[in-house]
Amino acid sequence: MSDSCALPEFDLPQVGDIARRLFGLTGPIKKLDGERDLNYLIGEPGRRHVFKIANERESPALLECQHQVFQRLMETRAFPRVATARASLNGNSIEILRSNSGTEHACRALAFIEGRLLADIAKPCPELLTDLGLTLARLDRALESFTHPALERPLLWRMDNALEVLESFTPLLASDRQREIVEYFASRYRARVLPRRQALRRAVIHNDANRANVLVNEAGSEVLSVIDFGDMIESWLVLEPVIAATYVMLDQAEPLPLAAAVLRGYQRELPLRAAEIELAFDFICMRLCTSVCINAHQSALEPANEYLNVDVKPAWELLVYLRDIDPADARGLLFPV
Repeated sequence: MSDSCALPEFDLPQVGDIARRLFGLTGPIKKLDGERDLNYLIGEPGRRHVFKIANERESPALLECQHQVFQRLMETRAFPRVATARASLNGNSIEILRSNSGTEHACRALAFIEGRLLADIAKPCPELLTDLGLTLARLDRALESFTHPALERPLLWRMDNALEVLESFTPLLASDRQREIVEYFASRYRARVLPRRQALRRAVIHNDANRANVLVNEAGSEVLSVIDFGDMIESWLVLEPVIAATYVMLDQAEPLPLAAAVLRGYQRELPLRAAEIELAFDFICMRLCTSVCINAHQSALEPANEYLNVDVKPAWELLVYLRDIDPADARGLLFPV
């Protein structure tokens, strides 16, 4: 059930030549991190673009769907800044290229948004995290009527399939203790979430507002944009703020108040319903379980890809911490009256 595959095989000189020939991009080039795709920052400050080469399984239709979302976010002014697709020299937003091994890859160039990653702020203030929640709610409002056939796709990160993912990959975890923790949360998910899931709203969501996908201003006081829509799907609406709330808790001594700040901001713009509030903590725990299990799977396939291991240790530390918190107590901390 893997949607993992090796990164595209292009060296730096090849990438520079491809970007110049297809999109007219010139200037300094720097390789960026990526889980499934190759990403490069090209150009001089103020005129830089992110040149992206997708893995061979990435559908051009899904990339075009992302471009439609960017356009809608610009029209609705959901973010202060939105990445825009640069037209190629042929007038296309997406070009197809072939690797030395014969695989085909979609490539495109997106305007680079200047700013700091939320991941680079060790102790984000509650006001910034509340603004993150507001930003995600505005994103979801902008996409309320949006649909696209490319979003009907299998994805390991789809919460609808979380139990299947855990069943497949829990055996790959490093210890019995890790497996016990995941199995505990899976059992609680079956008991609490599955009977209530029909009460949850569904929508097109970004689905991955982690700390490396959120850009903020230099002062660390305002969210500028949310980037990387590669995991965008149609799923439960509550997952949008929940996923962001999950990742802001990593590496924090008092994590739950930070998650509460994200949820508070989301609630101001797009209030959650009773069932969504009741299950938010369960989804936080399940996202962490899914993350560590998918990491174990991907690391087995790509042991040299260091990007995959960025959040593994803090994710386990957070799971151990949350293991001892009762869902009713967590609800009071996440949604204080």
